[in-house]
Amino acid sequence: MAPEARREQLLQVASEVFAAKGYRMASVTDVVEGAGIGRGTFYLYFDSKKDVFLELIEQYFSDFEELLRDNHDRLRDSVKSNGDVLRTWRDNIVRILEYHRDNPSLTYVVYREALGSDEDFSERVDELSGVARMMFHEQFDLMKQHRLIRPVGLDIVASIVMGSTVYVIMEHIMKGGGPDLQRLADEVMEYHVRALMPPGPGLEAALRSLSTKGARQPKKAVAEVG
Repeated sequence: MAPEARREQLLQVASEVFAAKGYRMASVTDVVEGAGIGRGTFYLYFDSKKDVFLELIEQYFSDFEELLRDNHDRLRDSVKSNGDVLRTWRDNIVRILEYHRDNPSLTYVVYREALGSDEDFSERVDELSGVARMMFHEQFDLMKQHRLIRPVGLDIVASIVMGSTVYVIMEHIMKGGGPDLQRLADEVMEYHVRALMPPGPGLEAALRSLSTKGARQPKKAVAEVG
């Protein structure tokens, strides 16, 4: 096996081992046995169990931060171009849910193991949380400026959205046994829309547009929000 492929194999096996046994209970032996290699081969790529654990956390953060930045750009462009903002917002939620569904072991390692460890793994978690909070803050600020949401405290809204998203991921994706992500995104969006948009015809029109799978949001619905 090529060196890069072997390294990826070890990371994948390690994520599964840590998710199944927990970081503290897992050992290098568990990883090498799962990968079907000798201990010497493991140490060609990683110095220790902690080293491979940190690499997994870094992999998660790099990939997820890239997704968050792309979502941020998509929503910003939609707002500025007077596009289908709510549909873009909903699609961004789907993309976040899909990322975690497609990376279950890595998600479990980060949210259950890195956050709960006595060691300093959580520093990287805090760093990504700060980046995500900043992006959510900017997105909601932009929507507020364009009168797409009512005046709200952006810091607390960003924290609420982040916290609820993490909870949905852990309870409904990691434990949910293959949920319907489209339906899940619809329910998350309805919660957000009802919380952030002013009541009235614009709110109900927006909700109707999102309740129909694949339907595009009428421009009128956005115009009525303000």
